[in-house]
Order: sequence, then structure tokens, then C-alpha cells
Amino acid sequence: MRKWICMFLLTGSLLVKGQDDTGQIYRAYVTGRMDLWKEVMEKMEREYSAAKNDALLYQIAEAEYGYIAHCIAEGKKEEAKRWLEKAEKHVELLLKAGRDLPKVYGLQGALYGFRVGLEPLKAPFFGRKSVDANEKAIELGPDEPQAWLEKANIEFYKPAVFGGSKKRAVPLYEKAVRLFEATPGRTRQNWIYLNTLAALASAYEETGKVEKADQVYRKMLAREPALVWLRDEVYPAFRKRHSLR
Repeated sequence: MRKWICMFLLTGSLLVKGQDDTGQIYRAYVTGRMDLWKEVMEKMEREYSAAKNDALLYQIAEAEYGYIAHCIAEGKKEEAKRWLEKAEKHVELLLKAGRDLPKVYGLQGALYGFRVGLEPLKAPFFGRKSVDANEKAIELGPDEPQAWLEKANIEFYKPAVFGGSKKRAVPLYEKAVRLFEATPGRTRQNWIYLNTLAALASAYEETGKVEKADQVYRKMLAREPALVWLRDEVYPAFRKRHSLR
């Protein structure tokens, strides 16, 4: 009996730590503090090494996914590759554990998508694997917003010569947003939800729907006024590009 009580207390402690870690990742996203993001990931890895826990491992993989995207956007390809290798191993462990498979397959599809950008000579191979993983995610969880977010990303970022379409991506991003908002708990202090809104706004702008893009940016700032990078950089630049007052 004492053994089970100890295990219960340990699991509860890890869940509290995980919640605190995700809160710090959210704050790093809001403030644009990617140095803090990296520190939190490393801390989470130490926690996982001390006591294996699938829920914490998923949080680590999700944080790695966001950090890799940042590294690629900043042209830090070698650092992106290092974290991508870690994330791929973590996703494999999660798939073996069999928990939250729609979200995990969605992550796997996104990681293959990163491989496309980092290894362009293997783009057809990794592109196909990205699509296959995403289709598996949607098959297992047709109402999982992150699966639809990644489907939209695939459509948006795939070159038109290979069948991609920014216009077709728009309704997919819209669906991901609706599914997030259908469960209020999925929108509270959730950086992936905010990032989905940002992706939708970008897709609107790219397809000439400037007014809709403006509405989404305003929605983001109403929900999170402290969103520094949007408030001080992205949104003012957007308004300047389109001569909005």
C-alpha cells in the first residue's frame, strides 16, 4: 500500500511540475524569450530523466516542436537539427506508449515537415512521411485541432509545384481554430492555439483577405495583450504594409 501511495504522490508531483513548465513555455512564447524556452526544455528533460512520465515527455516533445520551428525561422539549422533528433526520439517513445496518438502523430508529421526544410534533397521522402503521419493523426482523432493545424501547415508550406495551396490551407486553419475553441480549456494559456491564430492571419494576408487577417490579429491581442512580438512588431508592420489606421 505504501508503495502505491508513493507512486501516486510522485506522479502528482510530476504533473504539477509539468503544468508549471508549460506555463513558463507559454510566458516565453508571449514575451518572445526563446532563451527562457530553451532553459525550460532542458529543465523538463532533467525532470524526465529523474522519473519517466509519458505526460511530461509529451510536453517536452511539444516544446521541442516549437523551438525547432523558431530555430529554422532564424536560420539556425544546426541547432534545429540537434533538437529535431531529440524530438524524433521522444515521439517514437510516445508512439510506443500509445497515449494521445492523434496529437503524437500530428507532432510526428510536423517533425517530418521540418526535415523537408532541413534536408531538401530528401524532400519527396520526408514530405510523403509527413502527409502519412498527418493522415494517421486525423484518422485516429478527427476532432483533434493540432492534427488539422499540421494538415494546414502542410498545405500552406508545400510548394505549388508539388500540389500545395495557400488558399486550400485557409479553411484548414479555420477548422483547427474552431476545434480549439470548441473546448475552452484548449485556448487558455495555450501557445499552440495562439500560434494557430497567427498562422490563420498569415494565410488570410497571403490570400488577399487583409480585413480578416486584421480581425484575427486583433482577436489575439484582445486575448493576450502582453503578446510582445505581435503587439510591437508583427501587427504594426502588417498595418503599415496595408496602410491601415
